[in-house]
Amino acid sequence: MEEWKDWQKAYEFGSLVIWPPDSVREIVNRQRQEYDPVSQATCEAHITLTQPLLRPLKDREWDQIMRIVSSFDAFQIDYGPVNSFLPYPAIWYEIHPKEKVLEMREALHQTGFFNLALPHTEGFIPHMTITEGESGPAVDEALLEHIRARVESGCFRCDDVAYVVPNETFCCEVMRRLPLRTRTMV
Repeated sequence: MEEWKDWQKAYEFGSLVIWPPDSVREIVNRQRQEYDPVSQATCEAHITLTQPLLRPLKDREWDQIMRIVSSFDAFQIDYGPVNSFLPYPAIWYEIHPKEKVLEMREALHQTGFFNLALPHTEGFIPHMTITEGESGPAVDEALLEHIRARVESGCFRCDDVAYVVPNETFCCEVMRRLPLRTRTMV
């Protein structure tokens, strides 16, 4: 097992993310590999939902998490256009409707199971990262415009939430899927 960096240790017990379908992940993973292979090596394309867990959860706590997640209807996620946090070196897809993602995030964070003391907890903006500037070309306005000209927006149906945990090399793996409520269309 390689030694984790200090920031990585906060993610030891995993977190909840929206895990796009394979067809979307393949596209965004290629972009991540091209523009930031170091970040891509830690986790495939995803939309962060919660801050990391403070500790492993007991079965009854997982039941509580599953009740919260299943109280939300499945919904369509639109990703794009591409935006940035410049001068912070990150380029990402906007996520819409961000209000639904933030509502679920808030409900889950109210359980007290998540580390809300970490940076970027308040004012969180739902996004799907292309580059965090860990590797690849320098993240600046020119790269942002270059990426904007090359990528397309898209959409997918969000039917569940994934629980991801980093392995010994700090590569996140999906450990469970938690379904959202699905309604039959009449």
